[in-house]
Amino acid sequence: MLKEEKVNVESPLISMVDYIRVTFKTQDIDHILENVVHLRKDYMTEKSSGFYGYIGAFELDQIKVFYSAPDDNRGILVEMSGKGCRQFESFLECRKKTWFDFFQDCIENKGTFTRFDLAIDDKTTYFSIPELLKKAQKGECISRFRKSDFNGSFDLVDGGLGGTTIYFGSKKSEAYLCFYEKNYEQSEKYNIPLEEIGKWNRYELRLKNERAQVAVKALITQKNLTYIALKIINNYIRFVDSGEEERRYWKTSPFWTDFIGDVGKLSLYTKPDADFYRKSRNWLQNSCAPTMKMVLEADKHLCSNDLSDMILNAELSDKQEKMLEVFLAEIADIVV
Repeated sequence: MLKEEKVNVESPLISMVDYIRVTFKTQDIDHILENVVHLRKDYMTEKSSGFYGYIGAFELDQIKVFYSAPDDNRGILVEMSGKGCRQFESFLECRKKTWFDFFQDCIENKGTFTRFDLAIDDKTTYFSIPELLKKAQKGECISRFRKSDFNGSFDLVDGGLGGTTIYFGSKKSEAYLCFYEKNYEQSEKYNIPLEEIGKWNRYELRLKNERAQVAVKALITQKNLTYIALKIINNYIRFVDSGEEERRYWKTSPFWTDFIGDVGKLSLYTKPDADFYRKSRNWLQNSCAPTMKMVLEADKHLCSNDLSDMILNAELSDKQEKMLEVFLAEIADIVV
């Protein structure tokens, strides 16, 4: 395929799997170790565990396979941090296999990906992240996300700027992006002069639950990490140059076109239950509205703000964030 060749041959971007969490509704730990992880139990350390509600885990450094009690439907969880993914690659190479073989093993064994991170290293630096931040702050970023955040640092002695990080989306949502200057991070971490490291941007995609599952299935089909990562980024954000016309018609910035290329977009939405927001709203109306009205009447009488304070101080769960996101989205954004 021409698009894949463009990414494979011409692009200087290097992509990697950076975090994995996949669950299996089985108690057969030996089967998962032998047929999915392909590691011998004898070489792994068994530890008791309270993480995520699992009672124990077999670990090989940062590769962890958690198991639950016999009557616990959590089943088994395979988790790999960034370092664990790098370690696992050496085992894949030894078996002459790839990440795509691992993903296929997971799906064939009815695994569900609940967390999946992709990372892109860009040592050509198609763009400056501080300049990218300036464009975003000027409204020159067209995005499906409603929220963005950033952080940075500077030296109190000479005023020199440190690295800049931009977050697109909410960390509580099922998908968000993180762009940062990796060279500054490495310089500070290892006390290496910045000029010795050179240019280095890192673009991270952090996906959960349905978004993670859709991305993995796309990777099994395409077998190209960079291609899928760029399609996901392209689906969520686009940098433009302001013009006289309506904002949505502003032309894509040339640097962004060079970065993304012609990979197209990959929507990570799956068809939702159209009623799941309204069911929660109806439950609130039928079960809680009378109590809320009672507190409201007390507020009026006492000139207090108990009800509004309760609402403002409440924190939405991941599920509730998802409900709100889907309910407020345009239909065109939801369909695949």
